[in-house]
Amino acid sequence: MKDYIRTIGVDDAAFQRKTSKNTFVFGVIVRGHNLVEGILRTMVKVDGWDATEKIGEMITSSKYVTQLRAIQLSSSTIAAFNIIDLRELYNITDIPVITILPKLPNEEEVKIALSNLEDWNERYNILSSNPPIEEIVFKNHIGKQYKKFFQQVGFTNTEQVREVIEISTYSSSIPECLRLADMIGQSFKNYKI
Repeated sequence: MKDYIRTIGVDDAAFQRKTSKNTFVFGVIVRGHNLVEGILRTMVKVDGWDATEKIGEMITSSKYVTQLRAIQLSSSTIAAFNIIDLRELYNITDIPVITILPKLPNEEEVKIALSNLEDWNERYNILSSNPPIEEIVFKNHIGKQYKKFFQQVGFTNTEQVREVIEISTYSSSIPECLRLADMIGQSFKNYKI
């Protein structure tokens, strides 16, 4: 794999849990681990059902779609419990998808949080049908080693996933595209849509 592949990190903007009906979602395109080439934006409903479709549309309608080698997410949920169907996102974009998690989610805590929503069973079923969570150990560009957890669709093996993460991670434990998407999203703290 080339050292300067383009990946897109996708994350939501900060929002007010009790009062926000919608929130922005940003996609940051980075070549390798240090060249920002573009920023995309869409909007999704908080606790809605439109994340998969909106993120897919944001990516496929961009000029970068044919150049991207991976979509990187920090979770398969966004905007609280707007669930991302990872296989469907891959089908829409034809771009491999990786979620990178710092720790294994607690199933009981997830069920309790979801149970506040009327259609929690349906949301939980989509979460459960996403690919299994696996452990991965990788090194960033300055040689520091990290252990994370991931889900993936579209790669043939874990080594390919590791390679994408290592190419796109500079000095932290998070790929630059994802780190920047999170930073942009956090700048919207106290902003209400």
